Amino acid sequence: MSRLTRVATPLFGAGLAILTAGPTAAHAHGIAGDRLFPATLSIDDPAVGDELSAPTFTYQPQSGSNGSPETTRYGYGFEWDKTITKNLGVAINDGYSVIRQQGANSLYGWNDLVTTLKYQFFESDTHEILASVGVQREWGGTGALRLGVDATGWTQPTLYAGKGMGDLPASVGLLRPFALTGELGYQFADVPTAHAPDGGVSHSPNFWNIGFSVQYDMHYLQAQVKDYGLPEFVNHLIPLVEFAYSTPATNGYGATTTGTIAPGVLYEGGAYQIGVEALIPATKASGTRTGVIAQLHFYLDDLLPTTLGKPVF
Repeated sequence: MSRLTRVATPLFGAGLAILTAGPTAAHAHGIAGDRLFPATLSIDDPAVGDELSAPTFTYQPQSGSNGSPETTRYGYGFEWDKTITKNLGVAINDGYSVIRQQGANSLYGWNDLVTTLKYQFFESDTHEILASVGVQREWGGTGALRLGVDATGWTQPTLYAGKGMGDLPASVGLLRPFALTGELGYQFADVPTAHAPDGGVSHSPNFWNIGFSVQYDMHYLQAQVKDYGLPEFVNHLIPLVEFAYSTPATNGYGATTTGTIAPGVLYEGGAYQIGVEALIPATKASGTRTGVIAQLHFYLDDLLPTTLGKPVF
């Protein structure tokens, strides 16, 4: 259940960025039938669980523009997800950033703290579907303002969903390992317009944050479709592409649509996951240079099943 922490640069802002039905019987790891919905790196997955992402490393270079220097941002993040009940969970997300500026001093400090309350309300094992609803909250001013973090904060109701293709007919068996996940959130600012003591005015528009992923599970191919005798290492891989976009929902005051396209691969090790993705700008406003995100992720329900790995109630 991982996501890019939202920070001030447009490309990272795209990282944060659908179904309705009855109650669910939740499993660990985000499982519906034979389908594992892994912890994606750029957007959130549709499940609740007991998990830990630490560390999440991001590297993002930005070309200088409009008189601003060329920068390189390094991020070191973490996220802890905890189940309260089997269907209700909370998450705490933060990170430390270092911004190196060409011809200027480096900037460094903590990002704003982000928390999430999430409820998984639907599961279909037959059709490999999970769906959840949640509320994300950025606590403005908890990070270092010199990094450009929000001083006031925002709140974002979000809908999450995942659909595996395992219910396709056997005649198209090679398509059955595919899965799609997505999230749709509306982010609204605490203080849309702020007045500074010197008479200046700053605007914080509301945003639609939209993300989705396309995944291909090699273990699903081996176990549920056909064993092609591939190396065991390959059978633990999930190649994927994530897309994350952020677009103003109100007057943007100069802000435009930003986004990332993040192709990469996940390695599923049972109680842990290792992932790496490229961060490719998806719009002109997102920049011109490609970054990287890499993460070590732990499934606490496997590692600590009787303590931190089980619901509180």
